[in-house]
Parts: sequence; structure tokens; C-alpha cells
Amino acid sequence: MPRSEHEGGPATLEATEPQTGAEARPSAASAPTDPHGPRRPWLLLGAALACVAFAGLSVAFLLPSTPSYDPWAWIVWGREIDHGVLHTGLGPSWKPGPVLLTTIFGLAAGLGPSLWLLAARAAGLLALLAAYRLGERLAGRWAGAIAALGLLLTEGWLGLLARGASEPALVGLVLGSVLCHLEGRRRAAFGLAVAAALIRPEVWPFLGLYTIWLWFREPRRFRWVLVGGLALIPLLWIGPPWIGAGDPLNASTHAARYNGHLGDNPALEALRRGVGLAVLPVLLLGLAAVVRAVRVRDRVALALAGGALAWLALVVVMSAIAFPGLPRFMLPAAALWCVLAGAGAVHVVRLGRGPLGVALAVALVAVAVPLCLHRAELLGNQARSARSAHDQFAQLTLAIGRSGGRRRILRCSPRRVGVNHALQTALAWKLDTPLRRVRPVMRGSGWAFSAGRRARLGAGPKFAFAPTKLVPIADAGPWRVEAVFAGRDRPARPGCPA
Repeated sequence: MPRSEHEGGPATLEATEPQTGAEARPSAASAPTDPHGPRRPWLLLGAALACVAFAGLSVAFLLPSTPSYDPWAWIVWGREIDHGVLHTGLGPSWKPGPVLLTTIFGLAAGLGPSLWLLAARAAGLLALLAAYRLGERLAGRWAGAIAALGLLLTEGWLGLLARGASEPALVGLVLGSVLCHLEGRRRAAFGLAVAAALIRPEVWPFLGLYTIWLWFREPRRFRWVLVGGLALIPLLWIGPPWIGAGDPLNASTHAARYNGHLGDNPALEALRRGVGLAVLPVLLLGLAAVVRAVRVRDRVALALAGGALAWLALVVVMSAIAFPGLPRFMLPAAALWCVLAGAGAVHVVRLGRGPLGVALAVALVAVAVPLCLHRAELLGNQARSARSAHDQFAQLTLAIGRSGGRRRILRCSPRRVGVNHALQTALAWKLDTPLRRVRPVMRGSGWAFSAGRRARLGAGPKFAFAPTKLVPIADAGPWRVEAVFAGRDRPARPGCPA
């Protein structure tokens, strides 16, 4: 394996602890060791358990919220699979990794949403821990702390974490896979990479290259694991949508319908979004780490930089082809750059000795803090938005109850229920019905849920016809429920509005 240096001393891509020129240089053939890792597994295990416990506290007390659009769909699909059916024709793109978990969580009665939030937040917190560990391996504990802080300040991180998005978990899997490889645990690295490939297709080329490398490095008996792991990816990405929608390429078909408001130059806009994910100090310090890595031939840092830039380039190219270039798709690239930034900060300070080093550290903090203040303030906005989503969902639940509950709504609106696109999947969950019954565009009589002109909820469903009659049913907070009739259509069932 290639070797990497720390302050003049080499370390392999599988080896580990930052070394100085004064330290003994391990041979390339020596087994990888890490004084901060294998000697204290209990500490890492405790930190991981603390992440899970803190995630549970956040879901229950500290930051109650509700899943966002995509996670609600995965939760609905998981419940459907538990009941022996699957309808994926509407909703977001299919993602097998999250649905595997929501299928398991669906067995716990109505706890599926809470369990998903718990899992997603725990995985995101573990991603911060992995960023710390990688930074620590490159340049010590301060580098690890800066890497984790940089990741926390990445645009939208807390909001995605609070609402159960899959990208923070993806970051955790990617960083965890890199960390396992550097520690010599290649099989664990492969397993985490396969899990990441079940969340985002951008992982596939990296996993393919790593599999080829493992094919020639690992014992022959492990090749069956490699083949099986790779076989899972097309099976789970293509099989369920083929069954649930009749379209094996359902995920890419859905993604191609929405370009993420990329404008006239999708590739350039996607690149701008990707670069803007990290705060300016992280970008500059990461660049400093790359410059140093080139100078001292630090192959670990160069590999991380190459991986970050390759991921960013892949998303940009996919955006140019017609796929959405949403910022969250580029989070793994930003996370790797945060790790480099942590190392870069330490290396900048190490340029000085004694008082000069202290002065450099103070100057670095004095320059970086003002540039990060705005992003830190946005963390509060993201937390408030997450709490607001929780309150709005509670009010939606109340509106359903005041309308007579699920049975009355579905009995009196056999065609469909209408709601704004953002709440389509959440309402489908509450009504225990497939996404095809809840539409953002109503094409016939049914029940319409609207919330005025609230920015995050929208004005309500659109109508593909001119309603002849609107019958108010119930109100709850911003929500208003109405029975909508087309032409002379009237429900004949007793107890239904007419």
C-alpha cells in the first residue's frame, strides 16, 4: 500500500498514527497499529453508545421533530412491505438501504417514524465521531475536533440530521469505511461501503474500484463475500421498484424528473452548491493540507482529497446529464474536506515553534470565528425549523381526527386525498394508505388538506378541474380540511359531506 507522512515521517494508507521525523518509521510490511484506536476500544464503544443515547434523548425531548418528505415515503414503503404489498410509482426515488430499516421498524406498530429518526440521528452523530477519528489519525486530537466541528457547520447538516435524511448516515458510512480501511479492517470497510451504496449511487464507482483492489489483496475465500456484496446492490435497487411500480429503473426515472432548480447551467450551479457546503475556513485549511500533502508526499491526505474531488465531480457530471444536483448529495465530499481542514489547521500552527505557534493558533481562531458565525447562527434556525415541523405534523394529526379520522376520510373520498407535495408522504402515513391515494394534484372529487400560504406547507393541493362545491370539514392550527366536488359528483355514503 502507498505510504503517507506526518511531519516528515511515512505512514501507509492502512497505517495510522501521525508520526514525526524523529519517530521510528514502520516498514511497509508491518501490521497497522494505532495507539489511539486498538488500545482503547472501550472508549470508542462508549462514545458510540453515547451517540445512540443522545440521539434517543434528542428525538424524545431535546429536539422533537418529524421525518421530511423522503423518509416518510421510506416509512410508508416499509409498512407496505410488512403487509405484503409495495407501491413505489409515486413519491421520491427508491433507496433500498433506508427501506430495509423502515421495514424492520414497521414491525413495531406505530413506532416506525420515531425509530427511523433515532437511527438516522445516531448515524449522523457517529459520522461526527468518524470525522473526529479520521482527523485525529492525520494530525492529532485538535485536527479531529476541527474536522468534527467543520462537519457540524456544513450547510444544512443539523436540519438534515433532525428530519431523518439519509445523507448524514451516508457520511457516517463513507467515513467509517475509510477509517476501517486505514485500521486494516478491510472486510468491515467493504461492508460499510456496500451499505453506503444502498443509499446513494455515487458510491458505486468507488466501491467497484475498492472491490477490484480487495480481490487481489484478500484471501480467495473472501471473494465470495465480494461477489455477494456487489450482487446485493442491483438486486435491491432494481428488484423492489420493478415489483412495486413495474419499472426496474424507477429510482433514476424519478430522479431525472426533478433537476433541483439548477437553472440554465446545471453543472456550474451544482459545482457552486458543492463548494458552498463548507465554511470558507474549512475550504482554505483543506487546501493547505493538500498543498502540504503534495510537498511531503502524504498519500493518505492526497487520497482523501482525491476522493472528495472525485465525488464532487461525479455529482456535477450527473447534474449535467439531467439528474438533480442537490447540495446534500455532495455531503460526503464536504465531510472528507473537513477532515483535511482539521489536519491543515494543525499543520499551519506547527509552522511555528513555541510562542510563534501559539500566536499562529490565536490568529487562526481570530480569523476563522467571524467567518463561521453566520453558519453557527443557522444551526439555531435549523433547530427551530425542525421543532416547527413537529408542531405542524401534530396539527395535521389533529385535523385528521376532527375530520372523522382515517376511516371516514378514506370512506368518503374513494378517489383520492389532496395535499401539498411537501406533506404528501406524511399524510399517506397518517391515513395508512398508499402514496397513490394522496396526491398534490386532485383530478376528481375528494378531500383537500391545505394550510393557507405557510412557506413550508404550501397553499394546498392543485386542482386539475374547476371544483363545483367546497364543503368545510375541520380546522386545526394552519390546517383546513374541505370536501371537494367535481361536477355533480356527490358521495352517497351515509355520514359523508354532501
